[in-house]
Amino acid sequence: MAAINGVLLQGFHWYTSNDGGFWKQLASDADSLAEAGFTAIWIPPTYKGNSGVDDVGYAVYDMYDLGEFDQKGSVRTKYGTREELQLAVKALQTAGIHVYLDVVLNHRIGGDAEQVVKATPHCDNDRHTRIGDEREIRCHTHFSFPGRQKVHSSFEWHWWHFTAVDFDRNDPEFKAVFLFEGKTFDEKVDLEKGSFDYLMGCDVDVKHPEVQEEIKSWGRWYLDTVGFDGVRFDAVKHVEAGFFPAWLRHIREHAKRSIFAVGEYW
Repeated sequence: MAAINGVLLQGFHWYTSNDGGFWKQLASDADSLAEAGFTAIWIPPTYKGNSGVDDVGYAVYDMYDLGEFDQKGSVRTKYGTREELQLAVKALQTAGIHVYLDVVLNHRIGGDAEQVVKATPHCDNDRHTRIGDEREIRCHTHFSFPGRQKVHSSFEWHWWHFTAVDFDRNDPEFKAVFLFEGKTFDEKVDLEKGSFDYLMGCDVDVKHPEVQEEIKSWGRWYLDTVGFDGVRFDAVKHVEAGFFPAWLRHIREHAKRSIFAVGEYW
C-alpha cells in the first residue's frame, strides 16, 4: 500500500487575537480540521513572553509558565491558560491530528533583576570586531520568576548562563553586542556577521553544562505536561550545531516513541 502524505496546518499567525480564546477555539475546531484533511498542526509558543497577553511567544520569559502564574501582567498567555492548552492538544490528538509545538531555546527576554558583569563590545555587523575595551555593564540577566515561586523548577538564570546582550544600562545610547567575560561567539552557527550566534535579548549559552541539563529537564517536563507529537525549533541558525539533535535524542528516549522535528533557518 502506497504511503499517504500528511497535510500540515500553520495554526496561528502573528496577529492572532490576544483575547485568550485561541486554545478553546482550537479545541472546538479539532474535528472540522480533521475532516478537512489536516493531519498535523503547528501551534505557537505556549509559554509566557515578556509582553504578557500581547506576546506572540518569541520574546521568551518563562518556559515553565504555560498560562498558570501571575507574571508579566497576567496569568494566561495571549492564547489562554495551561488547562485550556492541555484540553486543546488532547482534542486535536483525539481527532487524529498531530500537534507540533514551537520551541524557542535561543534567547530569554524580560529578566527580573539587573546584574553587573564585565563584557566587551563588538560590532553588530561583524562579531569578530571589537569596538571598545572590556567594561562593566548592567543588564537584566537574572531570571528568578518570583510569580512562579520555584514551582516546576527551582532553576534561576544568571549572566553566566548567557553569552551576550545588546544593551548596557550604564550607557544606553552605545550600540553594540556585549560579549560576556569568559565567553566566545559560537562558530558552528550561520556565518553571517562573522558569527550569527547572537540574535536578541539574553543569548542562551547552550554549551554551559547547567543550561544543557536545565533545558533537558524542561523538555521532559514539557512532554509529560502537554504531550506533543513534534517540535518546530526556532532560530536554529543562531545556535551551536549539534545542540538540537542532542536535545531531541534525549526527548525521544524519554518519550520512548518518535518525535517529529523541523528547524527554522530564516
